[in-house]
Amino acid sequence: MSDQDTTPPPIPGNWETGIVTRTGAWTVGQIWVDWAAKRYCLKVSEDHCNGVGGMHGGAMATFLDGQAFVYQDREAADPHTPTISLQVNYLAPPVAGDWLVADVVLVKTTRTMIFTQAIATVGERVMASSHAIYKNNAGKDSL
Repeated sequence: MSDQDTTPPPIPGNWETGIVTRTGAWTVGQIWVDWAAKRYCLKVSEDHCNGVGGMHGGAMATFLDGQAFVYQDREAADPHTPTISLQVNYLAPPVAGDWLVADVVLVKTTRTMIFTQAIATVGERVMASSHAIYKNNAGKDSL
């Protein structure tokens, strides 16, 4: 992936960077987070795209697999939230240069699980929707 860019997204919000998902040898790269609004984004690059120029489904799934972290306790001893289930509905492919934003809703937490849903958009266009279940390592009913 490309080097870190410190230019914030051209989207209203209180964006903070430095969040990078790590999925082994491949990563979606630099993530920007608006903690108060419970959303995160990335600038789609050529590295995210398939042979016909749209964002690869695996890149979209990896991006959407980050839903729980916007609700986790960043000061927790173990903030990791392993994925139990991730469902992605692919509606349209973002292309290189697009800012892809995931707006996340916390549906429910239990002592052992976190349930979320997200809508990924580019501007007003919906690109994907997702539902996810994660392991709650914090062991609390609310995050």
